[in-house]
Amino acid sequence: MYRKEFENTLKAGQIPKSTLLYGACSYQNTLLSNTLLTLLNATTEEKFSMYYDEYHYSTAKNFLSQSSLFGDRNILIIKTEKALPSKELEVLVELCVKNDSSYFIYQYFGEDKKATPMTKLFEKKNQALFVRLFKADFNEAIHLLEQHARTIGLHIDRYALQHLYMIHSEDLSLCVNECEKLLILNKEIQLHDINALVYGLGSVSMDSFIAKLLEKKDIKEEFERLVEGDGVEEIRIVNAIETYVSQLFLFHSYIKLNGSFDAKAILGYPLPPQLAAQRSQHSIKIDLPTYNLLLKTLLEAEYYLKKTNSLEKTSYLLSSLIKLQSYL
Repeated sequence: MYRKEFENTLKAGQIPKSTLLYGACSYQNTLLSNTLLTLLNATTEEKFSMYYDEYHYSTAKNFLSQSSLFGDRNILIIKTEKALPSKELEVLVELCVKNDSSYFIYQYFGEDKKATPMTKLFEKKNQALFVRLFKADFNEAIHLLEQHARTIGLHIDRYALQHLYMIHSEDLSLCVNECEKLLILNKEIQLHDINALVYGLGSVSMDSFIAKLLEKKDIKEEFERLVEGDGVEEIRIVNAIETYVSQLFLFHSYIKLNGSFDAKAILGYPLPPQLAAQRSQHSIKIDLPTYNLLLKTLLEAEYYLKKTNSLEKTSYLLSSLIKLQSYL
C-alpha cells in the first residue's frame, strides 16, 4: 500500500493492529508512525520502544502478550535497519490479533528488497497493513515541510523553504532538523537567512558545487568537503547533479520552443527570480548532444555506485565527475 492510500484508511477510522513502514524516506516513516500514535491517543505508559540494537524478541513477545486490567494498551514500536526474523515477526503480529489491547508498529529502515518477504505477514487477514514509502516529489516535499513548519510554529518564506530543501540535497529529515534550529530566531525566515545561517556553518552548497562542476572549475576541494566534512553520500551527490542537469535540459527545451523561460511552467513550481535566471542562462550554454553525454555519464556512475560493493566510491565518483567536465 502507498502512503496516500494508508492515510485514507486512517481517516476512515481503520487503525491496523500491526503496521510495517518501510521505503526510501525516513522522514515519512517517522511521520506516519507518529500519526498512528496520535490516532491511538497513546500515553507514555502504553508505549514501549525498541530502537536498532535494543530489539530483544522475548521482551517484545512478553510485552504484547500481557493482558490489560485497566483498559490501557500495549503499543510496541520497533525501529531497525536489520530485518527481523520471519518467525519472530509472525508471532508478534499474531499476538496483536489475539490480544485486543496490543498494537505493533514496525519502522524498518533497511533495504527495500529485504522488506518484501515481511510484507506477507502484514496482511488484512492479520488485521495488519504495510506501507512502502517513496521519495516525495518536489511539491509534495515542500508541502510536508510547510506542514511541519506550521506544526512547530515556524514562519518561513516558501522560497526559503525551497532553498533549504535544495541545499540539503532534498533530504527531508535534514530540513526538518534545520527548521527546529531556525525556530529559536523567533521571526519569519527569509531566503537571506538561509544563506547566512545554513551556508555560514561551513557546509558546501550543493548548488554552488554543481555550478562549479558545470563551469569546469576545480571541484576537488569542495568535493572533499562534501564527502568528508559534511558526510554527504556519493550516491546523493550523483542524484543531486542528475536533478540539476535534468532541470537545465528542461529550461533549454522550453526556451528553444518559446523564446523565454517560465520556471513554474517548466518545473511545476516557482523559483526565486535570481535562481531561475541563472538556470536559464546556464541551460542555453549546453547543446543537446552534450546533455545526452552528461546524463549517460551520471546514470553509469549511479549504476556502479549502487551495484559494485568493492568499489572505492569516493575516488570513482571524483574520476567520473572529471570525465563529465571533459564533455563541456
